[in-house]
Amino acid sequence: MSIIDTYALKRIGRPLTIILCLFTGIFVLVDLFDHAHSFIDNDVSLSVVLLYYAYYLPLIVVLTSPVAMLLATLLAVGGLARRNEIMALKGSGVSLYRILAPVLALSVAVSLANVFIGELILPPATRQRLLIKETNIAKRASEIITSDPMYVTADGTMFHARRLNSRTGTLEKITVEEFDETNTPTSRIDAESAVWENGEWVFYEGSRRFFTPYGEDATSFDRLEPGYSEPLPSELGVRKLRPDEMAFRELRSYIVRLRASGNDPRDLAVQLHLKIAFPFVIIIMTLLGGSLAAGARRSGFALSFAAALTISFFYYGVLQVGQVLGRQGILVPWVAAWISNVIFAGVGVALLIRAPK
Repeated sequence: MSIIDTYALKRIGRPLTIILCLFTGIFVLVDLFDHAHSFIDNDVSLSVVLLYYAYYLPLIVVLTSPVAMLLATLLAVGGLARRNEIMALKGSGVSLYRILAPVLALSVAVSLANVFIGELILPPATRQRLLIKETNIAKRASEIITSDPMYVTADGTMFHARRLNSRTGTLEKITVEEFDETNTPTSRIDAESAVWENGEWVFYEGSRRFFTPYGEDATSFDRLEPGYSEPLPSELGVRKLRPDEMAFRELRSYIVRLRASGNDPRDLAVQLHLKIAFPFVIIIMTLLGGSLAAGARRSGFALSFAAALTISFFYYGVLQVGQVLGRQGILVPWVAAWISNVIFAGVGVALLIRAPK
């Protein structure tokens, strides 16, 4: 590593660390004030609150790191420009591309770290955080769930019902589908109700179909015991399938099963592509910040903070518009997820090309 690389990384490493810690602290404080009444009213212990925010940290880091990297780049590169260090390096034959190279390399490393967090740490942490919120903070123990409970077992069997009474363990208008290793439906049960009896689900008044390459075999029943010992009624009552609770492969498999069962999970498809697209935001923000700050005659925390807020506001605005268009089917999911990245990456490249070398 050359002296230029070491110096540039040192100039950006300190503000990045401070800003990430600052943003994390602000995020936690705002959320704490927002939920303080729930913590007090439900007599939540300090250890539970600390554990709740410990599980919250991966999501906070993923959400705040793009803006933190942008602001750190504006401060670091802007400081080099303000002290004429960039001009001195250019006079020594060092191009702007070479000056920004270690900063962009750091952004790639942070992006890869976000991918690691998003795939291996964030899903289980989010599940634990939501579990703590439901059981220890909100303390929800409602007997009637009417929001179409859905559950996917470890082997891919999908349960979907119109209504669940978690006290009596009764499902209404229940559909159960099984899939093979290629996510092709192999069987389906449609019943008026299902009751949890002696550790398994018993189905009443419905039909069961088996799908083979040669056709479909259907039979009706008044009572059916297929031997499903999961999910538990309590799992159906609290199970909430959310994109940030699943890794990329889990979400992709879940979407395939939803489509095979006749559903149209466009919103989930957009979220799936965002799992790939969002980590690149850090690199794009660094490119924008470095290109803008390298030619700035004036810089400082106030100006850099205002620039970071403005860029972030427009980026997330375009991102939200893309997601809405994707959910409505106006844009295909991958375009909806990537459109903001493409636009702002183009702007960043154009600014870098036009910047004095």
